[in-house]
Amino acid sequence: MDLIADTTFLVGLWRRQTWALDFATTNPGKTLGIPWVVRGEFWHGALRAGHDPAEVERFLSLGLPLDDAPAVVPVYARVTASLQEHHPDVYPGIGQNDLWIAAVAVQTGLTLLTRNRRHFERIDGLTLLVLDS
Repeated sequence: MDLIADTTFLVGLWRRQTWALDFATTNPGKTLGIPWVVRGEFWHGALRAGHDPAEVERFLSLGLPLDDAPAVVPVYARVTASLQEHHPDVYPGIGQNDLWIAAVAVQTGLTLLTRNRRHFERIDGLTLLVLDS
């Protein structure tokens, strides 16, 4: 596994947006890990939009599911406590799901692939690959 996918990247691929397709085309050998939180966010949006569940499941099979929550819990606690202590002005603006996604990336030691620099850039120990449009 090479990268952790954030929901923003998966949505870009699903919508066939140029920035996401360009990354996928120029990095065909990269394997994506998809954390349970990202799967949940993607499923939520897809179902609300009325997409076919079988099509959603096929799409999500492009990455490896990351479902080891017990290993991530202490990392999540450390990431969250560090943000609250060192960046108390930033912490309230980051959603809990993004903190869990960041914790998965930190725990695995893999780079997080996202378009959402603002929510992730202040997290200690997190390596980002931010795709701009």
